[in-house]
Amino acid sequence: MNWGAIGAIGEVLGAIAVIATLLYLGSQISQTNRIAKSSVARELQQKYSDFYTLIATNMEIRGLVTRLRDSNYTIESEEEEEQLESICLILLGLWLSTGVAHSQGQIEENQYQVYCDDVEVKLSKWPGMRTQMKTTMRKYPTGATFEIFKPILH
Repeated sequence: MNWGAIGAIGEVLGAIAVIATLLYLGSQISQTNRIAKSSVARELQQKYSDFYTLIATNMEIRGLVTRLRDSNYTIESEEEEEQLESICLILLGLWLSTGVAHSQGQIEENQYQVYCDDVEVKLSKWPGMRTQMKTTMRKYPTGATFEIFKPILH
């Protein structure tokens, strides 16, 4: 064998090694992206779980949430107004996190739709909260650009 042939074989082997390395890196990036998406979905679900745990374990909040089922709900005290605004901020924060995660491709479309549906469900289940949600949203006008908030603003 001459040196030219040996060199050609070396170049072919080098090209194969580069292709194998690129394929490996591609699979690693894909796996990392799947893990990151899964992590974001888990974090969002944990935030929801924390919110519902608050309602289930705090009698005052549970009482307030029960009264929010009345579409003619009126705030009875400054303390209750603070509690209601806090609930609104928690939900708006959850929904904003969802909107941001969706816009950055961190959650799938079907997961995003579940959270969008949740906005509709909360507003229909707790109609007394709609006015406070709108009031709170006016304090943060840039948040209104997210699709997930449209049911609140209409």
